[in-house]
Amino acid sequence: MYRSPKPLEELALDLLFESYGEHRYGRSAEEYQYLSTLTENIKDVHFRVNKRLAEYKKSGKPRWGGICYFQSGDATLRYKPFPETISIETIRSALDFSGFRKPKWRKKRL
Repeated sequence: MYRSPKPLEELALDLLFESYGEHRYGRSAEEYQYLSTLTENIKDVHFRVNKRLAEYKKSGKPRWGGICYFQSGDATLRYKPFPETISIETIRSALDFSGFRKPKWRKKRL
């Protein structure tokens, strides 16, 4: 089953690569490989993302007024305020989903 990326995950990836002065779209395979090397240390990634969020908050000009959580079949738009922090679990999920990080081994549940 296909899962589309959540808006907060997309924001986390955008902020991460923005902190390096990079863009994540329209790259060659070698360039994507280089971008994945930037995401190896999850604690550094978490720090960079939340630092960019703090910079936006300090400037008083967030990227967006809010994050839209609209899905197909919804009757109305749902917005949440621009976040002040993003959890390490959300960032890890974004990196795993986008292919910038390989999921670690996990014990199978019975």
